[in-house]
Amino acid sequence: MQSGPVPHTDFAVHVAPTGQGGTDVAIFGELDLATVERVKAALSEAIAAEGQVVIDLRACGFVDSKGIAALVEAALRLSDQGRRLRLRGVQPRVMRTLGIAGLTKWDLLEVEPESEAEPEPEGGAK
Repeated sequence: MQSGPVPHTDFAVHVAPTGQGGTDVAIFGELDLATVERVKAALSEAIAAEGQVVIDLRACGFVDSKGIAALVEAALRLSDQGRRLRLRGVQPRVMRTLGIAGLTKWDLLEVEPESEAEPEPEGGAK
């Protein structure tokens, strides 16, 4: 019998520098107990870099309390450096969760709904 969270096979997190000098963190799959440590490591990498940190949530359909805690921690760390965390492409289900947690109106976090997110250019390059 397995104990602890079961890792999702359909999960990935990617960290990439942007052309504007910031860092994008793209989350594919659910941000929850099973995946939060991987996301926290990716966020630490992004926060260590210069510039704006943007978390792309267009492919993330669920965030639990552990995921919310990771987002709050990242926002607080960035705030200590005079920066602000931006969530891009937040799906309606995740937006409701963030709203219930009070994060959609929190000053340390910019939340952009899925409908306002920039579409990826053809070929996937920016």
